[in-house]
Amino acid sequence: MIRQIIACTLITSVVAFSAPNNQNLVMLSEKLIDSNDATVDSQRRSWIKKSIALGSASLIFPRAALADIKYDLLQDQSCDFQISVPATWEKSEQKLPDRRSISFYIDPSSAGEEKNLFFSALTPIRDDFTSLSSFGSVDQVAQQTILPRGELNMESTKSVMLKAESKKNAYIFDYKVTPPNLSETHYRTVFYLAQGATGGAGAVLVTLTAQCPESRYGEMKPVFDQMIESFGKYKA
Repeated sequence: MIRQIIACTLITSVVAFSAPNNQNLVMLSEKLIDSNDATVDSQRRSWIKKSIALGSASLIFPRAALADIKYDLLQDQSCDFQISVPATWEKSEQKLPDRRSISFYIDPSSAGEEKNLFFSALTPIRDDFTSLSSFGSVDQVAQQTILPRGELNMESTKSVMLKAESKKNAYIFDYKVTPPNLSETHYRTVFYLAQGATGGAGAVLVTLTAQCPESRYGEMKPVFDQMIESFGKYKA
């Protein structure tokens, strides 16, 4: 079950904004989710996948302008976290049938199908997940669930994990993915478990991901660094 949770999130992330629209992404992610096996361990990983995935991006700001970017603070009191997001990025939200909630922040200067974006995915899970270690160590989650595996349309997805660390009560990942017939995308992901966020038994799996085309990552890295480093506990 752990593998299914993570898988659904990540699959959504990898294909998400490389697709022409969000509807195609949701349809594809649901098909992939349905194809996962139903073993207990597989189901857990799948929940995480339902929370980790969605996008591809390209920012056209000149390097000098990056230092002038202003940020808004995204805060979620119920899930007890906050993170900074570029103030000019446009927000949209989706509610999925499996109770997931996903918020997108898209760089309006991005052109075409490749977008610079950030997304926040909230996935309610059972109360037997008492900590992130319930999903495995940071390295186990990185290699077994964060990196997409398998094939789409009979073509393999290429992926590489650059860094995986545990800090701020979260798992933090830096990785690259190249889906079939799509350009390479760079992802920075925070994986966090919010206990009691459902208002009753259970927890919420919080997945925060910033992404952009690998070709633009050199100039986007300072922005992503600022976003990931700003992650922390909610402060009123």
